[in-house]
Amino acid sequence: MQPPYEPPGYLPSVRLLSWLSLSALLLAAFIAVAIVLPAETDRDPTGLGRVFGLAEMGRIKVALANEAAADAKAGDAKAADARPNVGERRPTTVPGSRWRDSMSITLQPSEGIEVKMSMRTAEKARYAWTTDGGEVYFNMHGEPPNAPKDYAAHRYGKGTSAAESGELVAAFDGVHGWFWRNRTDLPITITLQTAGEYLVLKELK
Repeated sequence: MQPPYEPPGYLPSVRLLSWLSLSALLLAAFIAVAIVLPAETDRDPTGLGRVFGLAEMGRIKVALANEAAADAKAGDAKAADARPNVGERRPTTVPGSRWRDSMSITLQPSEGIEVKMSMRTAEKARYAWTTDGGEVYFNMHGEPPNAPKDYAAHRYGKGTSAAESGELVAAFDGVHGWFWRNRTDLPITITLQTAGEYLVLKELK
């Protein structure tokens, strides 16, 4: 698109200024759609974000934002009733094993989940969890009953791993366990095994 012709020595006309304004708006819209959108939201309508690596940057930002929201949710969560809700995923008892309960959970890309044990102060629970290949983000923490909304969850540890094991000693009465998130592009199955002094193992909604 060519700008309107203006003779030398003349001030810009309304027509020329309008053309320049329209060009600037079109350029800004193109930058927003082709560069900013994939880099910030993981949406890439033009395909240029994938070519220049911006879509991957956007995917990482979205995943990190989801993890931050999940951490905030964990801090705000109340200790749930120990009785399982109808329809929720339940652990299976492992007869003749050193483990009391076993649970397998498949997480889709960017999906997260919380699994907790209802425990009293100083009770101990052994645990071991593994994935079927990839690493997952984990946050091991606990919340007391009737925790206020601004309560910061007691953290036992967090990181990225494909397997963890150990012993959890409850710092207080409440629910204690894990939040996991799948940061990869493929489904990952987590298998958790637990034993020890806890009332129930359950998935928190």
